Amino acid sequence: MAGLDKRFRELSRTVPIPHPWDLPTYLNAVAAHRGRTITLLPVDTPILSGTGCGTGSGLWIAKHDSDVIAYGADTTEWHAEHIIVHELGHMLLGHGAEPSHPPTQNYAVITDLLPSISPESIAHVLGRSDYESTRERDAETFADLVMLQAMRPQRRESLLHKTFFRDRR
Repeated sequence: MAGLDKRFRELSRTVPIPHPWDLPTYLNAVAAHRGRTITLLPVDTPILSGTGCGTGSGLWIAKHDSDVIAYGADTTEWHAEHIIVHELGHMLLGHGAEPSHPPTQNYAVITDLLPSISPESIAHVLGRSDYESTRERDAETFADLVMLQAMRPQRRESLLHKTFFRDRR
């Protein structure tokens, strides 16, 4: 966790968490930082379950020049944002392609749902099976930290800091 804590602090300086919290602002900041557009795709949760998407609540699909985050449309707003931030965590933490295994699930529904994404890309994503890995725990912790940071009141400068540490130009 110590390494992730340091990485989180670095990332939150590079891609600041907006106060007050605003998911579109954060999403745009991550997209700008990565130089790739990010599209959100709410889908029926049953489409995601049983397809190798971990708990069946979210999925990051990296296309050649952009990213898609699919998430369950029937969840609460807070949970949807947590799912999305979890997937953003994968992006910011550098969790790229892993060695893929042939998908064991029938993914025709996903290819129909996402016709602009190559079947090979979908097969790669759905071929992942290690959802209890360090990467998953790190992305989940990242999402927790972002959401906690976003809900914290913004710090105000103390009187001590204003008095003794201000810029005296």
